[in-house]
Amino acid sequence: FEVKEQMILNIEYNDIKLNKQILVDKLKEIQTAIKDPRYDVDEEYNRSINVKVTAIKTLIAELKQKETDLEEKMEKPFIVQRIQEDIDTKIFQLKNLSQQHRLHKVDKDSFESLREKYKQEKAVLETEREDLTIGMKLWIKELKMEKAELKTKKNLNKGRFSAKELSEEDYEAKNKDYEIKLKKIELKIKTLVDLTK
Repeated sequence: FEVKEQMILNIEYNDIKLNKQILVDKLKEIQTAIKDPRYDVDEEYNRSINVKVTAIKTLIAELKQKETDLEEKMEKPFIVQRIQEDIDTKIFQLKNLSQQHRLHKVDKDSFESLREKYKQEKAVLETEREDLTIGMKLWIKELKMEKAELKTKKNLNKGRFSAKELSEEDYEAKNKDYEIKLKKIELKIKTLVDLTK
């Protein structure tokens, strides 16, 4: 349960980063509207632009706060990386032990005993890591299927537009929605793949 919670926290964290980037891009779009000559002349236009800028800046600040809150809850490094570090430690201990035995600094009985102990601990850690990554890889497969489904819907949307079933405005709105959903799924997949390493 704790592992899944940590995976979800990592996904939420990266999702917040993506949302922040989307808002920053929107802010840049709106800032080009400030250069519009109407901004200086039309008070209503000026007010609407300023309201949008303020709203986006507020949302960005809220996302930064959420990001900070999540950072405090997230365990670094992720459990799979911690297990891998422990495995690497066991490998180092085994190599070091063998080297010390060859140099006759460790007697044969101690060498055999410690080697067996380290090998067993390493095997347990590898099994634990494998069990964790199997569940994560299943989740990745599900997300990839969801991504393929979304791509199909996006292509269908394009086909409906080409067949003049949808107006350009409807097509653009739905297409943008599909793009954002695809980015979020791709980000989830990337996050989980990174966590399995």
